[in-house]
Amino acid sequence: MAVKHKLLSQQLFNQINSSSGWRIQELERWQLADIPGIQRKEDILGAFVSGDSTATRFLNQWKAVLGIDVICHERNPQTAKEEGPINVYHYVVTKTHDERFPYCLHGKFTEETLMGHWPPDLDLSVYGLS
Repeated sequence: MAVKHKLLSQQLFNQINSSSGWRIQELERWQLADIPGIQRKEDILGAFVSGDSTATRFLNQWKAVLGIDVICHERNPQTAKEEGPINVYHYVVTKTHDERFPYCLHGKFTEETLMGHWPPDLDLSVYGLS
């Protein structure tokens, strides 16, 4: 799967950056609506974000200030490969040196999601929800 990169303005970054200290926060679907590079928006069931611009982490081999797990409904699961009705994708946000677009969204990744890419069920406890 090819990883794409999309530059983000400060305004778009602020729209999805509801986390500090790498605490997991739930995102509303509308928060992702204008974000370029987020795929399968019509199938999004939920999304979770965590990050900290002062304490970066390596996520999917990027020095990240933000990580996003996007949970999607899979309309045509590959049942022969044991894919279920849910897919989880991971996106990573890094800083740039461009004042107009100070952030860059990388993804979609199928690794490093908290539930796994093809979770057996929708167990949101990994995100701090029951």
